Amino acid sequence: MPIDPPTGTPASPLESALPRISIQSLIGPDGIVGPERFNDLLRAATRQCRRLVDCEHVRLWLARSAGRRLVARDFPEGGGEPTEVRMPRDEGLAGWVLERGESLRLTADDPAPAGYHGPWTPGSALVLPLFRRGEVFGAIECRDKRGGAFTDADFDRLELAAEGVAFAERRALEKDVLLDVTRLLAAPFELEEVVEAIFDGLRQVVEFDAAAVYLVTRGTDVLEMVSEHGYPEGSESAFDLQIGQGIVGWVAKSGEPVIVPDVQKDPRYVAARLSTRSEIATPLIVEGRVIGVFNLESDNEDLYHQGHLELLNAFSAQAAVAVERARTARDRVEARRLEKELAIARDIQRSFLPAMAPRIPGFDLAGTSISHDQVGGDYYDFIAVSDTRLGLAVADVSGKGIPAALLMAGFRMCLLAEIRNEFAIRAVMRKVNKLLHESTDRGKFVTAFYGVLDWRNGVLIFSNAGHNPPLLIRADGTTEPLSEGGVALGVLEDTHYEERPLAIAAGDICVLYTDGVSEAEDENGAQFGPERIEEIVRANPTHTARELLQDLIAAVLDWTGEKGPGDDLTLLVMRKLPPAV
Repeated sequence: MPIDPPTGTPASPLESALPRISIQSLIGPDGIVGPERFNDLLRAATRQCRRLVDCEHVRLWLARSAGRRLVARDFPEGGGEPTEVRMPRDEGLAGWVLERGESLRLTADDPAPAGYHGPWTPGSALVLPLFRRGEVFGAIECRDKRGGAFTDADFDRLELAAEGVAFAERRALEKDVLLDVTRLLAAPFELEEVVEAIFDGLRQVVEFDAAAVYLVTRGTDVLEMVSEHGYPEGSESAFDLQIGQGIVGWVAKSGEPVIVPDVQKDPRYVAARLSTRSEIATPLIVEGRVIGVFNLESDNEDLYHQGHLELLNAFSAQAAVAVERARTARDRVEARRLEKELAIARDIQRSFLPAMAPRIPGFDLAGTSISHDQVGGDYYDFIAVSDTRLGLAVADVSGKGIPAALLMAGFRMCLLAEIRNEFAIRAVMRKVNKLLHESTDRGKFVTAFYGVLDWRNGVLIFSNAGHNPPLLIRADGTTEPLSEGGVALGVLEDTHYEERPLAIAAGDICVLYTDGVSEAEDENGAQFGPERIEEIVRANPTHTARELLQDLIAAVLDWTGEKGPGDDLTLLVMRKLPPAV
């Protein structure tokens, strides 16, 4: 029958202290009760309760909130390994007490209390609920009092024991654990060290057979698994998750923790371990943003309960800050490393470009290349072919950054090698195309214009491989786009290129450029276009090649306004001077 707290003689000070002394002794100096230590705590508490009320059997029942079950461990009096006992949450005397939050005391002759569920075994019993934050999370069940019935004094002693167990369980799951977690996570700085500290801390307070930490990749919906323990080889594909996919993805999307008592009954579960039966996952949140997810898996069905969830939620709050701090630090280190690599690549790339335009009789030359990124994919060059012939090259490689710079370096090497071996421009272009096709990934290509200026005879022979046609603006007012040639280099395995000779007369001006110039956009998205290149050249007929170059760059910068160019700006200007008088 349910009972009120007795008004009889209270337990002696020594008796009152016994439960707390035994349990508290199992809490280490670090303030943590880990899985093994908590198991020892339950054993000691069971032994203490049996001695306090002088009974045959004691069970400490804990509720599994998500699975509607009660779990206890039977500890043999003579020692040995405990046996785990489970039953539905609403069955047995413990279930009766748990449902009502009331104490229960029965004699050997009493029938089952009203509302009792499950098999009934007569006998004396004293059952008290365990409270955490005003809610029942378990029960102490003492059965078969030696020498008679349980007394008011037994109730007093067991009530004190219940307070001690609740105190120790709370210590195991809350404050002192979080203090230690804070200490663990404050020390490491590298992301990998932080993650390992997380796993080390988790092992002390939560049982798991597999664990993983996922981080949300910034700017995407992809979850990156940064570390895992306990997963078999070959399960990597199960870690390729999007936000919203799987239990982990669901937590990342909703920002809510979850307990899954039986993963085989949850359609969200993505099987990475065939032995997994239960799972718990909590989000890592920083400033209202989900940056990742903790995921723990167990081979035991319905292992995790509300106490674990409360602990992990508090644990995650500490770990999230540490992870974000470490990830930011890693990103900064990576940014500095990349900056150094870019500086090296930029210096190498600059070494490929001409220091100045050559001086040749009858012509005025100038060129420049301004990178949009730290390392660009544009190229121009003046190449000495013979005593009276000068090669003019402008190219634009696909992509940006270091990959584009590497491809540009490869193109330049191929071009220079073939120029030394061949004088026929169409043969040079064909061989460079074949070399690039063999050595680059599909989808990578180079648009290029290559011409040879015979300055003694005033002839330009050229071939255009898919590049923006240079503008030849004649002194007589006509304009010719130099488009003959073939497709971009590296696209087709074997292709032929045309070459075309052009006579260059006094006053003619040729402007070679990349698409960063012609496709530069204003604030409304309108492109600069080759027409404006022609207008600027015609508006400044007396300007030198260097001055025309500066006119064009200034016009593009003015066109793009505050947002600036969206690509590299590369220009080469060739101007035929009038005969010396």
